[in-house]
Amino acid sequence: MPASASAASGSTASVPTAPDPAASGSADTGDVLAASVARVRRAAGLTLSAVAARAGVSPAYVSQVESGTANPTVRTLSQIADALGVTPAELLGGTPPGAAVSAPAPGFPPRFAPAPLLARTDGHHGIWDLTAPGAHRVGARLLHADLGDHDHPTAHSGEEFVLVLAGSCRVSVAGTVRLLRTADSCHFAATDEHHFTDASDDLLMLVVLTEE
Repeated sequence: MPASASAASGSTASVPTAPDPAASGSADTGDVLAASVARVRRAAGLTLSAVAARAGVSPAYVSQVESGTANPTVRTLSQIADALGVTPAELLGGTPPGAAVSAPAPGFPPRFAPAPLLARTDGHHGIWDLTAPGAHRVGARLLHADLGDHDHPTAHSGEEFVLVLAGSCRVSVAGTVRLLRTADSCHFAATDEHHFTDASDDLLMLVVLTEE
């Protein structure tokens, strides 16, 4: 049938429409944010509860952000970014897990950060980010009787260095288990499955992680 006849017959066949750029852009942004928050949190060795406490939101809400089911406001996104030690722009422009990461431009302002007083308070558990804002390749964390996500087997990109400043804990790397006491350290490839257990109540440990 000629095209003109088909049009005249009043056919109700559906006509494909172009996708809404705004809608697809929003979905892409949500996916990037979800992947970025999860990636940065795991790389920092932080639990959902630790991030939630820092950001002033519930652990369930952080979980929803990571699954892409929550759409945080600008203020809440800023609070979560601060809790993770990054900027909101870095979370929104983050690289999904497994994707190639280009080398960031060198240079960032130094950060002078004395150990938090709470890190020396008996009975207080916590994790503090000591990384300078703008740094991409190295992250530093101070753990006080709190092992975060590293209390069960995990693996991630880069390398990891730990130094026990006080107390003790056990570290397991690729099946090798060692007891770390005050002044003991361990440096390993973070791609090897690893975790920490048996943290003493006075454990104070410096953790340094690299992205590459």
